[in-house]
Amino acid sequence: MEKTEKEDQLQKLPFKVSARAGKLLGRENFSNAEGAIIELVKNSYDADAKNCFVIFDIPFKIEKLDDGSEKKVLLNDLTQIFIVDNGEGMTRETIEDYWMQIGTGNKEKDYISKEDRIKTGAKGIGRFALDRLGYTTEMWTVSNKDASYKWQMDWTQFDNPDQSISDITATINPVDFNLKKYLSEILSFPEIGKTDFKTGTILKISNLKDDWFDDSIEKVFKSLEALIPPKELNIGFDVSFRHVQEPKQFGKVETAFFNDFDYKIVANYHADLLTVDFEMTRNELDLSEVKKKYAFLFKDAKAPYDLATLENKVFKYSRKIQELFKVDLSNEAIEHMSNLGSFEMTFYYLKFISSQKEEYPYKKINQRERRSVLDRFGGVKIYRDSFRVRPYGDPHNDWLKLGSRVAQSPAGAGQRIGDWRVRPEPTAGIIKISRKNNPLLIDKSDRGSLQENDTFEAFRNLIIRIISEFEVDRSKILNVFYKHSVIEKQKAQEAEIDRRAQLLAEDIVQKRKAAEEKVYGSSKRPPDLFQQKKEEEEKKSYEDAFKDTFKKIENERIENDNEEIVQVRALASLGLIVSSFSHELKEIKNNVDDITDLEQGIEILVPDEKKSKQDFKDVKNIIESLRSDTQKIVHWIDYSLNAIKKDKRKRTNLDLHKYFDLLYKDWIALLEERNIKLNINKDKKVKYFLRAFEMDMSTIFSNLISNSIDAFDNLKVIRDRKIELSLNIDVDTLEVLFSDNGPGLSKSFDHDRESIFQPFITSKIDRNGKEIGTGLGMYLVKNVVDDYNGEVIILDNDKEPGFHLKLYFPLRKT
Repeated sequence: MEKTEKEDQLQKLPFKVSARAGKLLGRENFSNAEGAIIELVKNSYDADAKNCFVIFDIPFKIEKLDDGSEKKVLLNDLTQIFIVDNGEGMTRETIEDYWMQIGTGNKEKDYISKEDRIKTGAKGIGRFALDRLGYTTEMWTVSNKDASYKWQMDWTQFDNPDQSISDITATINPVDFNLKKYLSEILSFPEIGKTDFKTGTILKISNLKDDWFDDSIEKVFKSLEALIPPKELNIGFDVSFRHVQEPKQFGKVETAFFNDFDYKIVANYHADLLTVDFEMTRNELDLSEVKKKYAFLFKDAKAPYDLATLENKVFKYSRKIQELFKVDLSNEAIEHMSNLGSFEMTFYYLKFISSQKEEYPYKKINQRERRSVLDRFGGVKIYRDSFRVRPYGDPHNDWLKLGSRVAQSPAGAGQRIGDWRVRPEPTAGIIKISRKNNPLLIDKSDRGSLQENDTFEAFRNLIIRIISEFEVDRSKILNVFYKHSVIEKQKAQEAEIDRRAQLLAEDIVQKRKAAEEKVYGSSKRPPDLFQQKKEEEEKKSYEDAFKDTFKKIENERIENDNEEIVQVRALASLGLIVSSFSHELKEIKNNVDDITDLEQGIEILVPDEKKSKQDFKDVKNIIESLRSDTQKIVHWIDYSLNAIKKDKRKRTNLDLHKYFDLLYKDWIALLEERNIKLNINKDKKVKYFLRAFEMDMSTIFSNLISNSIDAFDNLKVIRDRKIELSLNIDVDTLEVLFSDNGPGLSKSFDHDRESIFQPFITSKIDRNGKEIGTGLGMYLVKNVVDDYNGEVIILDNDKEPGFHLKLYFPLRKT
């Protein structure tokens, strides 16, 4: 077929890339010299080097100033940096086809080295790190397959705006070259003489672009400490750092290794099974003191919270993802967790506060040493294929937002189970990911961090759940000692009250006797056989009176403190309930616009004969809708204002008949709108009284009802919805049975049902596993019941579906 004239005139024009574009692609990706050196060290790792040397040769002279002081002046024309390794070296083919090709993808396709290392580079721009450091580069490389070569590059060529990238050239020549001999002649460091250099590469960077004073060189050394694979990874890759002019200042780059810690958690996530295997090491307590003074506290404890497990220090267990998140995950969330890929995490907790709380038998620690270790190696860091992904774990980089979690729950460890949150400062960690197992955790183009996509969000949420396992474990262990200390303090307080009462009683009796002696004179009173007994009875009556007075004063102080606690709990509950039903308020807000329609309808004078028409009916419907909305508003305002009335913040002998009648009245309108029936079963002939704050009772039952309503929203079967409340008095205990016939407690709580009472445990999460509920409702319920020395128990009920709970409150005897 012949071409048309028009087709014959079409020409294909290739793109031309300027040298400046090459400079932008490469040089601009290394914003500082420190990052450029790190990139070159990574190249040594990719080349299967067992040793890498970073050597600074920075000549200088000292100049004296007019004021007599001295100034260091760098001889920049003579400064140079060496990057040396004993890796596999490069053949001429490798230099021409890969080293000289910008953006080559050979490491992306062949990402596993001959020594089974997963290569860290993939962008094909690493060689521009040389350009960032200096204007001239010389490279000598020796491999097993080819001759030795010297490659040389003048990077100033890229600065010519008129140059095309195809015009940029480097020189390469075969040479007869011995790596070790060359190094021993110019760099006489002992470790170089001990290193095998059959193959390898030397990079010599001259005409440096930066002024390398001592502080800048020190910064590179510290960055390499954080970069090099930690000892825990067991990677055979050693890096030495040397300064020719300061030969004693540096040496082998040591990496993080924690042998002194309070807790160590090793977690292995299996994406195919959606499970996490845990190995937890407790090393915080002085076990000899625990066995000597506190062994009786663990008499009935079950593993892993028993004394035997404490002595062993290490224990293992496994959790399903649903158990960690305390919820049945959606299919989308499960897909994110599966696509995340498997990874391993090691987490350390090293507290460095010198003051030791007396209620906890902590081991003694070296505060200064721990601070020093954490300053150098602290922070939860991510390692992709054995190398750091920055800035995660850098100082002040709280990428897990541990600080925010502490602000939400600032309670001390052990006070209540599950409400303690670890601060970022005393933590360290190593998270191992790889290009092979975690392909959706993608580097940003500058390789400075990871793209914060859905997979990264799921990754972060899972890490937080793993850390939460440690937080709960620590609070459970310390809670045993905390509760014991509270009891001991109460005993000590009562003993102090007894002591003070005895002293005062003795003082009054002695003063009375002295006054009588003064009346009768110095002579003895007539003998009285019952005098001694009378004095003892007199003293005892005074003691009892003083004890009652002191205890009353103390109880009033406690009750005044409790008033504030009760109010805070009530306000927290009120906030939870309002947030749960925010959509009702949104409906009302949307209907406000109908007022305009109402006004327009009223303006029309409607004759009687037109009242049957649709326009008038519409006006009536609008009025009815607003009336319904107004009733909702009145209900919520009444509920809100009623909840914080002053009389509800006073402890009274609460009539539970009246209280539950009001509770029914508060909730029935909302429940009927959602087709939920509320039954409150109580014997009218029985008097139910409980000395309590009404606010506290509202905190309990309003949260339980609110949770049931949320649960009914997730009910996937059709049945009559009901909430049951039953009251019963058994001897001196008030029993309240609460139940609903919703979907019941999620199976994710099967291994630890009591965890629903921990703060911030919520079944409301988004598709990435991020919590969207507050997780405070059941925590507040348990909090209140505990304060009344009561008990809350989750019940099994195979006959009736739903959620079943029993609450016990001890009744005061009149």
